[in-house]
Amino acid sequence: RRRVVMGTACSRAPSEPAIQRTVVEASWSTVRLAPAGSNACCLPPSAPSSSQESLCSVDDMPPRAEPAADSVDAAAESRDAAAESVEAVAVDGGDAAAAATTTVGDVEVELELEQVGEVEQVAPAASRDGRRSEGASSQAAASSSRPCLATLLPDPKDKHAGVVPAAEWEPLSDGELEVVRAIRGWLGEEAAAACPRDLLVTFTRGYAYRPDWSQASFVFLERALAWREEMGACGICFGAPPARRELFEELCPSGLIGHDSLGHLVVLERLGRVRVAELLKAFSEEEYLRQQAFSREAVRLLSIANSTRLGRRLYKVVVVIDLEGLSLSHVGSRFVRLCKRVNETFGWHYPETAFRFYVINAPLVFRTAWGVAKSFIHPITVQKFSILGSGWRRTFAEAGITLTTGEASPTSWSAAVRAAVEEHGPELLGRGYMPADDLERLGLR
Repeated sequence: RRRVVMGTACSRAPSEPAIQRTVVEASWSTVRLAPAGSNACCLPPSAPSSSQESLCSVDDMPPRAEPAADSVDAAAESRDAAAESVEAVAVDGGDAAAAATTTVGDVEVELELEQVGEVEQVAPAASRDGRRSEGASSQAAASSSRPCLATLLPDPKDKHAGVVPAAEWEPLSDGELEVVRAIRGWLGEEAAAACPRDLLVTFTRGYAYRPDWSQASFVFLERALAWREEMGACGICFGAPPARRELFEELCPSGLIGHDSLGHLVVLERLGRVRVAELLKAFSEEEYLRQQAFSREAVRLLSIANSTRLGRRLYKVVVVIDLEGLSLSHVGSRFVRLCKRVNETFGWHYPETAFRFYVINAPLVFRTAWGVAKSFIHPITVQKFSILGSGWRRTFAEAGITLTTGEASPTSWSAAVRAAVEEHGPELLGRGYMPADDLERLGLR
């Protein structure tokens, strides 16, 4: 007896897209869910079974069948040729057991199917502009099984095709509100109340291009929340900074230097001034990641403080990467590995937070560094980069970027976040910023 997953297709209206998976056992061979090209779905378990059509795939069958009768052996050699035509009657979601019939070649074989798992119904995803399938609701999504990484659809190859990104300050659309409500339902009351509101928005908008929009937003947000708990990110900037923070900021200088015409904070990363050999000697990989997590969380909290001060939601920042002083030590395998891990980690856990990248003072060796860096930076992110020569100040002026501290002396993250906490308090910053209109429509305070 083999454990299999049976999928069904149903005669249904396009306004009721959902997927139901039933775990069954079969005594003959293995079958698996085959939604590709079939629009595989089914009605809720309460729907009449007569409205359902069978659908399964047996391309992962073993070389020989486990015979249910002597006649099966006679048809075993023709199984591969007939595999695509094999059909099985789906198990009704409301039945504990059922029998089905399948054909291999000209031989009819009776299968005994026993339901051994729960029915999982996946709610449809909404679209960015508020259009959504009729009959879909966040309540239905929240009442179904919690999505997980294994239940997500494959990531689309053409990311963001046909999806117009929302401006940060725009109110949540009807579709986005439905996704946020679904996420909060899956999180549960306690976890939803503790989830920073800005993260709800960035994860919702960051995965709007996916067909399983609400499910993907929830799964990746839940993973980020688990990482934040493990790293202690939620309170990392409210207490004492990580050990030897002053040394880290000396060896790896970065900080705030100004703002642009839209109000975005401008962040300076002095990559060419990183003292790589001393940094690698002083900090382990995990210590380096924790130091960078402090810096990244400081950027997030300062964006919340900035939004509160302006009364305008701004969760993205302008990043300036200064390569003056770049050398071959900055493209060494160990340092590149550290940078890659940081970018991958923060790319997953802080989506939709970069507005523009400006690379300044790039020497000739930058071609080598950029070739390495592009390999682990998302293609959409690569499009946000501007590589500037000696006229970068003119470009900054045209973009409305004002340098309040000067590129030579950025405000350290420790000092900047300490001032923000003193001004706004940890409760407001920890809660995250969300405009009053969005709060009201979500029923939040």
